Amino acid sequence: MRSHNVLWNTLSRPSLRWRANAHYPHLEESSGQRLRAAFVNAPIPTKLFDDSRVTVLRTSHKDRRFNINARFLLLEHSQSEKPRPIDIAQIFSPKMLNYVQLVTTPTADTCGTCLLLHFDNKRYLFGNIAEGTQRAFVQRNVGLQKVEDIFLSGLINWRNAGGLLGTILTLADTLAGKKEALIAQNKERQKKGKRLTEIVTPRVGIHGGKNTAYLLATARRFIFRKGLPLTPHEVRDDPRSTKQEASVPDWHDTNIKVWYMPVQSGTLPPSSPKKRTHEEFTGASETRQGSTSAQTAITEHGDDREVLNTVVTQMFDSDWRMDALVETTLYKAKLPAKVFVRGEKGHIQVYSGPLPGSGKEVPDIPVLVRQPWPGAMVGTLPSTEPSKQSMCYIVKSHDRRGKFNVQAAEGFGVAKTDFKLLANGKNAVSRSGAVVTPEMVLGETVPGNGFALVDLPDDSYIDGLVNRKEWSEDTIMKGIHVIFWILGDGVKNDSRLQAFMQRLSLIKHIVSSTDSCPNMIALESAATQAFKIRCIDPDRFPLPAYNNEVSLSNIPTDTSSIYEVGRTGKMVQFSPQYLHQDDKIIPFPDIEKLARKDLSDEVLEMAEQAKAKVSDPEFLAKIEKVESDIPNRDAEIITLGTGSALPSKYRNVSATLVRVPGCGNYLFDCGENTLGQLRRVFGNDLPEILRELKGIWISHLHADHHLGTASVIKAWHEETKEQWPLPKLLVASHAHMILWLRDYAGVEDYGFDRLKTVTFMGRDPESLDPRICKPWIFTKGETEMLGLKQIDACFVHHCFGALATVFTFPTGLKIAYSGDCRPDFEGFVKIGQGATLLIHESTFDDELQGDAFAKKHSTMSEAIEVGRRMGARRVMLTHFSQRYQKVPLVEENLDIVRADAKDADKARLDEVILVAFDYMRVKLGDFRKAQAFLPAIQKLFQDVQDDQ
Repeated sequence: MRSHNVLWNTLSRPSLRWRANAHYPHLEESSGQRLRAAFVNAPIPTKLFDDSRVTVLRTSHKDRRFNINARFLLLEHSQSEKPRPIDIAQIFSPKMLNYVQLVTTPTADTCGTCLLLHFDNKRYLFGNIAEGTQRAFVQRNVGLQKVEDIFLSGLINWRNAGGLLGTILTLADTLAGKKEALIAQNKERQKKGKRLTEIVTPRVGIHGGKNTAYLLATARRFIFRKGLPLTPHEVRDDPRSTKQEASVPDWHDTNIKVWYMPVQSGTLPPSSPKKRTHEEFTGASETRQGSTSAQTAITEHGDDREVLNTVVTQMFDSDWRMDALVETTLYKAKLPAKVFVRGEKGHIQVYSGPLPGSGKEVPDIPVLVRQPWPGAMVGTLPSTEPSKQSMCYIVKSHDRRGKFNVQAAEGFGVAKTDFKLLANGKNAVSRSGAVVTPEMVLGETVPGNGFALVDLPDDSYIDGLVNRKEWSEDTIMKGIHVIFWILGDGVKNDSRLQAFMQRLSLIKHIVSSTDSCPNMIALESAATQAFKIRCIDPDRFPLPAYNNEVSLSNIPTDTSSIYEVGRTGKMVQFSPQYLHQDDKIIPFPDIEKLARKDLSDEVLEMAEQAKAKVSDPEFLAKIEKVESDIPNRDAEIITLGTGSALPSKYRNVSATLVRVPGCGNYLFDCGENTLGQLRRVFGNDLPEILRELKGIWISHLHADHHLGTASVIKAWHEETKEQWPLPKLLVASHAHMILWLRDYAGVEDYGFDRLKTVTFMGRDPESLDPRICKPWIFTKGETEMLGLKQIDACFVHHCFGALATVFTFPTGLKIAYSGDCRPDFEGFVKIGQGATLLIHESTFDDELQGDAFAKKHSTMSEAIEVGRRMGARRVMLTHFSQRYQKVPLVEENLDIVRADAKDADKARLDEVILVAFDYMRVKLGDFRKAQAFLPAIQKLFQDVQDDQ
């Protein structure tokens, strides 16, 4: 038992005083360094004395350092008293189903390779968490609920980990929903007097190479979740480069042991980024008033890893509250933001007076604003540089105890109630008093088994991989039945690698690479839907490009006697017995067969009537005459992603490409896997599309609107870096979007230095509306390079920094675009007056007006009303709720107004509204033709819903 002095000295340490109060809220620090105990009259629990976690302190009347009435104090041991390490050799896996399955292989939709490791009690992800991965999980009906550890392979870059942020968000929301359900369930159980279910918040581990934590931290301004403890396990150094025994795993839990194998490229030596000085770093990070623990970590600690881990912690497990307000002045408040003031009686109320930039006299009064979440207040991260380290893994289950021999236990006189002791590896005492050990009643131990995952981006990594000492360690390699190879183009043909595979010929080799796996349809639900609509309107709905015999690299798929080609669905079972289940491989989908079964004769007849209508010469002549004043009628709108929030089977998240001949191609929002959608739409023509890409607009920093930007920029960069003069790519958005792109440039060279960035934050001093930003007017040289004359923008009601925009072209074409927002009948309508085309979100049906208001979205009628007030000639509705496969009912209007109608009347009478679908391609001059097919499409989806 500790003396009073020792314990008091311990309590005097500030960090432990904090811990004591945090863990034991009944102990308060008071004046004079005294603690008041709540156990004044409680009996001393002497049965707890033998528990090593409990410290007992008695006080006397002479000891004035504690409350005179305190009788005892219970405290946890400090963190410095670490528990004894677990003997891994004594961990045994329970008997349960255990297998590994290929969820994705390289295709246009899923550029990476992802493996799911299954145990009944937990799941693990290994490999690439690339863009499109979570959508593939939805397609394969694979849940993420039990995933608690993700092991990223290969280099840390966007190609390999571009889907990680979206996957973590989905995982966080899934776990939060599960927790809320358990809380509600416990409330009901409590009412009925039943035993409550224990609610445990899992910790999610992200394992990967150098820059893993940095990649996560770049998203600090737009990702925030509470109650999801997330721990980056970043491997910067080779665990086997020290004196540590190779047989000791680097990570383990109750199911598996994992050996990290970081492999360095042989072309360049590993290098460390230059660390910033204290002054450089603290000066750059002070961008907002206030202080957080994340900022404290940055200013007080020099270790970059600790800084990044602290930022990540604040992103996913912060105690931040949305209702927390901080005081500032009206001129210092970061707008746009809801501003509050205290009334005459001190009550908080919304400030409704003039704001800076409104053109009115603004009093510099004290105001209250919401404190941003901690991660968003960190201005600058420690510097880093791209890594040449590729992560590989060896994974094995723990040994499994041998079968329990009931007859032997009974023969030794063990009571049945003690069988569990022996099964759990503990001794038991027989009826005669003899000690019976587990070895006396258990069969032979079943050794653990597993697989290796090797990721080699190019042939410079081969020597580093094949020369690793893990391959010659029997304790590691025993039970390794399979090696999954994730290889860059051409690596599989290297003689060194093939010789290595031959040397390990008793192990099954499965190769997944962009030049070996077929570019099959990975998302057959979306492709089937596209084919159905194509049967109705083939001119506007192309079949997604795919090839079952050719890889993503346009190389014919091959066969080999050394390895087999990885196929989606391939399953290797390890327990209860080892076997390959090739029957789980996803067959090449017959898209036409899948689509035809839901096409009724009535739908096809309606489609034929529409075709006859749009082929009528008189109808076409009227269109030509009425639309002769519309500029750029040959401009094409390609709706790449038309869903909201999360990717689904039928709709990807937001992205719309507009091709304006003579000017260029322009992306409005760029949600996750936009590049995959471009590959499916354009196939072999994609290089030309990228070369003509001039600009990207990002409406706001919600993941479903911008997480595909980095990969599109990199694809453009790779396709255009040999051109002369070297072109630039416009990226226009809120300043936080540009800051994220700049942060990420530390992870990989994806072309950031070639961007022409345009930011919208300040108000237009010439406008009376404080939400309208100062327009960006391009110079003559910029117009020649980027094809644009002007960009207007205004803030809209959705989230911090959400913007709507209008792109004006030299030809007079005006495209108005809204990402997510409540309908803006003032600012957006004002800057969009006379728009040729409005692309507007239509998340909710009209009967869900309450949902639209609560979630800051628009209904279909509200979006249409915005277009009418603008005088927009054409309206495209997009960004639909992902709840079900559907098409909103839009009123058909094939009447064509007189060509001599006045401009104001003409804009109103010549309005044409379309509903967007993924892969849809429609020219501005073909809106009326496309509208003729809407009744057949609506009937098709009505029939599909009736069958579901």
